[in-house]
Amino acid sequence: MAAALDLLEGRALHADRVDWAAARRDVRGALDDPEQLELKLFHLVRQAGGPHGGVRRARPGTGAPDLPTVEEQGEALVVTLPSCPDEASRAYVDAARAALDGRFAARWIVDLRGTGGGSMWPLLAAVAPLLGEGEVGALVDREGERTPWTVRDGVVSLGGTPQLQGAPGQFDGPVSVLTDGNTANSGEAVAVAFRGRPDARSYGAPTLGFSTGVESAPLPGGLVLTVATSRFADRTGQLYGGPVPPDVPSDDPLSMALWDL
Repeated sequence: MAAALDLLEGRALHADRVDWAAARRDVRGALDDPEQLELKLFHLVRQAGGPHGGVRRARPGTGAPDLPTVEEQGEALVVTLPSCPDEASRAYVDAARAALDGRFAARWIVDLRGTGGGSMWPLLAAVAPLLGEGEVGALVDREGERTPWTVRDGVVSLGGTPQLQGAPGQFDGPVSVLTDGNTANSGEAVAVAFRGRPDARSYGAPTLGFSTGVESAPLPGGLVLTVATSRFADRTGQLYGGPVPPDVPSDDPLSMALWDL
């Protein structure tokens, strides 16, 4: 419990909003009441880190994940990216590579509507050839320290540490990105990564507002505490941390993107 509180005080985005001496006393006073303890920790996480965090039970695997798909729509290829749990990352990226193998298009559409949760790295690796080479985004902590996301020959890295190998090479042409109010976290990371890319434009509705990086700590009884410790930033340096607005608001973003192309 002390380690979890140290994470909150030392790393949470809004830790300066909390009286930590009082918070630690409050938590210690609830150690013999699991229900009250979980409730107090939940409220403390939200106060210190914002809405992208909480206290939950560790989740077992949920079976076969949804995988990326590629579909022709007129002159465009639509790449649909569902969310992906960590344990399915390799299968997800392999499916994306297979779906894109031998496919070429003058125009691309990346559909992130309803994409939320899971790991951001397989999603970024799946569209690595569309993102271009170099820095495509970053995590920025409360002190302003920037840890970049980069793409090099299809390898997606965080701060120079490789995360996943996507398809090498680069697909040119305009890219349209579709978002809605259920695009969250991993989906928001992809939306942010396309911001500032030449010939990229987004359509739809603002995202849910979980454009933050989280860190976790295990708790007694099988609980896991997660708290936001960084904000997403795009390749131009623009910081997020809340909803990511579209360039073109639309109730029918696919039709609008196809028409606008």
